[in-house]
Amino acid sequence: MATRKPPAAELPAAPAADDPLFVASLEKGMRVLEAFRDATESLGLTDIATLTGLGKSAAQRFVHTWEKLDYLVKDPATRRYRLGSRVVELSYFFLRNDRLVSMAAPHLVALRDRCGLAVHLSVLAGGDMIYLLRLPSRQLTLAEMLPGRRMPAWCNSGGRMLLTTLDDDGVQAALRQSPPRAYTPRTVTAPDALADLVRQAREDGYALTEDQVLQNQVGAAVLMRDARNAPLAAISVRALRHDYPVDRLQQDIVPQLFRTAQAIQQG
Repeated sequence: MATRKPPAAELPAAPAADDPLFVASLEKGMRVLEAFRDATESLGLTDIATLTGLGKSAAQRFVHTWEKLDYLVKDPATRRYRLGSRVVELSYFFLRNDRLVSMAAPHLVALRDRCGLAVHLSVLAGGDMIYLLRLPSRQLTLAEMLPGRRMPAWCNSGGRMLLTTLDDDGVQAALRQSPPRAYTPRTVTAPDALADLVRQAREDGYALTEDQVLQNQVGAAVLMRDARNAPLAAISVRALRHDYPVDRLQQDIVPQLFRTAQAIQQG
């Protein structure tokens, strides 16, 4: 199976070489787990070594350790590896204890029940966004229901709202970190045009997208803020365009997003 090396933008920035507290071997070990980020199937040892940039011997030691700790599972027949369920357990601990998630979740469930559409909570991570909560509509696939997915921030409404928290230079840096590419014939990929859309979203207080990642899909998003009005996350809704043309999305859904964000802030 062909594998591809994750773009550098998807990985955390390397620490300063003179950082006395940084454990380089731990960083190398984490590279092994991160190698599975873009893998649609299992990975062999050679795949892992290639994706991580580690020597095969070092990769083998890290893989063996992760397997013994149940973070990786080895298929005895193919000798290939996949992530173990203990990785999901870590995500559960995070989501269970995260104050942002616990504060927002009841309001997002209520919003989903009112509008009948998929509702998401996302945060900024460099030039990308990460979904913390994804409350599905009936039309969504399994992949679109799972939290933890990382996507370029420029490509959808939630990500664009998160980019509004940056200044213009920060937006340009984020676009360089996650270079735009076309998902559909209508995907906006020109950096200047994307920067203009982020500025417009900053002025309006909400972002709207249409056919940017998937055809016949629209999105709307606003920022969720804390009691001091500092931005914390983006709340977004996703719908089918033939059910919710952009003008209907703006008229019917955006006000509900603002009310939900305000309820969370006051909550």
